[in-house]
Amino acid sequence: MNWMNKCEGGMGQYKICQYDIKEVQKTLLMILIELDRICRKYSIKYSLEGGTLLGAIKYKGFVPWDDDIDIIMERKEYEKFLKICQTELSKEFFLQNYRTVRHFPLNYSKIHMRRTLYVQESTEHLRIHQGLFIDIFPVDHIYRPILRLQVALIGGLTSARCVRLNRIYQKKEVLTRNIMKLLIYHILALFPLWWINFSIDLSCKMFNCFPSKYYYEVCNPNRKFKPLHRKIYQDLIEVEFMGLHFLASKHYRRFLRSRFGDISKLPPIEERQPSHKIIRCKL
Repeated sequence: MNWMNKCEGGMGQYKICQYDIKEVQKTLLMILIELDRICRKYSIKYSLEGGTLLGAIKYKGFVPWDDDIDIIMERKEYEKFLKICQTELSKEFFLQNYRTVRHFPLNYSKIHMRRTLYVQESTEHLRIHQGLFIDIFPVDHIYRPILRLQVALIGGLTSARCVRLNRIYQKKEVLTRNIMKLLIYHILALFPLWWINFSIDLSCKMFNCFPSKYYYEVCNPNRKFKPLHRKIYQDLIEVEFMGLHFLASKHYRRFLRSRFGDISKLPPIEERQPSHKIIRCKL
């Protein structure tokens, strides 16, 4: 059965600005195909992640209301990919992270498609390319007893970067009501943006030079997600997605349970919505 026929809801149920969400998904697929081409050419391991992996397993394509693609790589694979993209990435696309874009606000990377517009409300004020993208998350070795301290450090530095960017753009945004935390953020925000970004990256990579059984998305921490055994990220298989085949964790059931719980059940209807608040879009 075709994945579109398996999806709940008919055509036009989900929209991004003036577009049916399936038009957005088809364009996102083009970016994923380019990433897969590079990874296969240079033997770089990656896995579909999050809602993208869930869609591959349940629908052999996108979750009907999903408006993005998530990819995950071990840190060493991620760094290799970033380096190769400097020369290998097709001119239709470009790599965006804090190393390539000065005011980029995140600790992971995106591949953007040129000549598209996909403006999120949360970042519309930033002087960065606002095009259609897929997310690429590195996973790092962690030392479980001090993971919370590591995440707190990264959280503080990330908030300091927000303060710094808010100053640059003269934007008023309340990060927290905690006076002590605000004081720390403002003190850290006195440092240059490059130093804050470098410190975040260093904090993420802190334990990668030591062997570890457990990996975690330190670059994008979530209290609901627990560290997972390294084999979850290292043992890969091919899965069908939109009629093509991409790499995914061999242990996808365990991975998806850690993210979504019981995937046999649909989420409440109010949660079946695109995850990004897009205010302007052009494909």
